Amino acid sequence: MQTEFLTQLTLPELVDLIEKDFIASQEFEPKNAEQLYMSSAQPKGMGNTKRFDEFDTGTYAENKDEGANSSKGRVAVGYNKTMTMVRRSIEIDITWEMDNNGKKEDVVNKMLSLKHYGPERKELDLTHRFSFATETSYTDRNGKTIDNTGGDGKALVYSAHTLKYSSETWRNRITNDPVFATGALTLAEQIASVNTFNNFGEVRDMNFNIIFSGKDPETRRNIRKALESTGDVDEVNSSILNTYTGYRQVILPKLATDANGNYDSTKRRWWGIVASGQLQAHYREWEANNLKTPNMDNGTDFSNDNMSFGQRMAYGICFVSAKGLIMSCPSS
Repeated sequence: MQTEFLTQLTLPELVDLIEKDFIASQEFEPKNAEQLYMSSAQPKGMGNTKRFDEFDTGTYAENKDEGANSSKGRVAVGYNKTMTMVRRSIEIDITWEMDNNGKKEDVVNKMLSLKHYGPERKELDLTHRFSFATETSYTDRNGKTIDNTGGDGKALVYSAHTLKYSSETWRNRITNDPVFATGALTLAEQIASVNTFNNFGEVRDMNFNIIFSGKDPETRRNIRKALESTGDVDEVNSSILNTYTGYRQVILPKLATDANGNYDSTKRRWWGIVASGQLQAHYREWEANNLKTPNMDNGTDFSNDNMSFGQRMAYGICFVSAKGLIMSCPSS
């Protein structure tokens, strides 16, 4: 029986006369999304928001004629994004009778252990910025509208991003959304080489060092093939060096999911490359994942002796810019 309240009535299997063994379900999936972000902590007493701003300078020195004044360099604040804290929590209740009479203490303890709820939700939230990267917003599992734009107001993955002080535009969505292959990776690298600018429209460089995808077996295997083959991945010749070096593979198990975290087959072949450490994607922690356990003064109802166990966590997520992110979003 599904329940949020551990009682002898809702879970009679734990107190009846029949001896039985309980088998836990499979382990949770790896949590890999945070490494794609710049992480920081919010000090106590500093409010529930944090603003992040781009900062740009010019690139080239100019002529200095004899006796003439020097040209002035350009500096500017680019786009900005304000992050707002959200707090996550979960609780479960247990009666004194179930706590005292439950025959499988280890099973009861696992049911009361809520330590995974916060990190699992955090992983879902961090990943969904990529799962919904083609949309300007999405509705999360609690029915809240999540802004999923960069400072330019565009979807994170888009064909015509704008710059603050230039009419130049740039793209970070691969044309025609190819599934992963070495040719598709070359297209992504081509975009990286000609579509990385500062806000004045001047060319910049980024170190794209991560290839990510969901857990689609074919996509994962093709990425491994490209990165780990000792010879040219398209030739049967071990004397030819692999030129697809400098990347590491990151799997986002929740990438191909809907707002509730359920499998979404239309996103199973999505993949992308990231300039980790340069992508202006921010995760900021207000409150670390923590558990609230009852005692006689807190968490125990004086009138009925029911006990409440809880979990709490608070954080914020935002993208100032999607420079440093290039994606292909094929529909399966």
